[in-house]
Amino acid sequence: MFSIRELIQEKTRLFLTILAIAWGTFTISSMLAVGEGLRVTFQTAVANAGYNLLSVMGEGRSSKNYLGQHANQIINLLERDYNLIKKLPEIAQISPVQSVRNIKFTYRDKTRREPLLAVNSQYAKIHSIDMASGRFISSLDIKNRSAVIVLGTKTYEDFFPDKIDPIGKIIKLNGNAFLIIGLMQEKSQLTGTDQPDFFTNWIPISTYETVANPQSIDSISITYKNSEKLDILKKQIQQIVALNHHVDPNDENIINFSDIAKQQKTITDFFLGLQIFLGIVGALTLLVAGVGIANVMYASVTRSTAEIGIRMAVGAKTYQIFLMYIGQSVAATIIGGILGILLTTIFVAGMKYLPLSGRLIETIGKPLPVLSWTVVFIVIFVLGLIGFLSGLFPAMKAASIDPAEALIYE
Repeated sequence: MFSIRELIQEKTRLFLTILAIAWGTFTISSMLAVGEGLRVTFQTAVANAGYNLLSVMGEGRSSKNYLGQHANQIINLLERDYNLIKKLPEIAQISPVQSVRNIKFTYRDKTRREPLLAVNSQYAKIHSIDMASGRFISSLDIKNRSAVIVLGTKTYEDFFPDKIDPIGKIIKLNGNAFLIIGLMQEKSQLTGTDQPDFFTNWIPISTYETVANPQSIDSISITYKNSEKLDILKKQIQQIVALNHHVDPNDENIINFSDIAKQQKTITDFFLGLQIFLGIVGALTLLVAGVGIANVMYASVTRSTAEIGIRMAVGAKTYQIFLMYIGQSVAATIIGGILGILLTTIFVAGMKYLPLSGRLIETIGKPLPVLSWTVVFIVIFVLGLIGFLSGLFPAMKAASIDPAEALIYE
């Protein structure tokens, strides 16, 4: 016993209401798609920094007097600190890191200054660095103090704009010849180091030590086995450094930690919250459109009071009248919802062709809206709820009409 004739009589209001539902659906689904796209993009960029990553940085400063040592001493990481730290059982991989500054790269007639890190063979696993071609630094390179280098994608683009394979080519660093053995796979990245990996290049730390003979280590990159024991690991590292430098083991200022996993969780939680916020805003927009449906339904009930009375007089049941108006409300909502989803699909497809550039886009990648099944399910659920609630009270009013009074209603 389903008819939409009553709604057609309210065609102007119905059209505007369906348009409002379509716009509300487009709003909520597009905002959720944008939020999902941002979440996926940033989550990938954050994960690409590495998992369970902890960075231990030097240049801490003691804040307490201890066993005759005065406070305010600068604490630099030493090789003996590293050798003891790497023996801790909770450490999965570990690499000392030296930031090699003011290095001039020269290839043929082109010269640029590029970032350079001196690391060991475990650094690639620590920072989730994959190779586009060639290989990363090996244990043999460390042992032989080989003059080899792995290029980041930015340096590769600067020196090899013709996209040729750089493996086996010779590039000079401050006039010293280095053999290119690897090119990293391009990746988006957020957090992990002072700058994303693709802006950096790597040489064996033993090779750097031979040339520069550094007196301290800039930092130590670590991946740990169990996040629940991270605080214990930090305390153990702090005590090792304190013992080697004869400062108070309880002085937390002697060493600096960068907990990348904590940064990753903060960023992930932020975008999850942003997505929830966008969903709430979109849902409120649909709620306003739902009020419009309710108004149209009330007008339809008022206009059709006499006809409702006739139907009930010839045998229509109360629940049939109730379901008819609920069905009309849901139908109007579905029509608007389908139009909204179609608009969102066009919007998502069109965003792929939107030109975006800049340092942030280079760092995290191009964020594209994602109209996932989760987003579609949420939109369908909200639409169904709005359609049902919008028709509930008008349907209850229609179902409660007294046939005798309705037949004399004008």
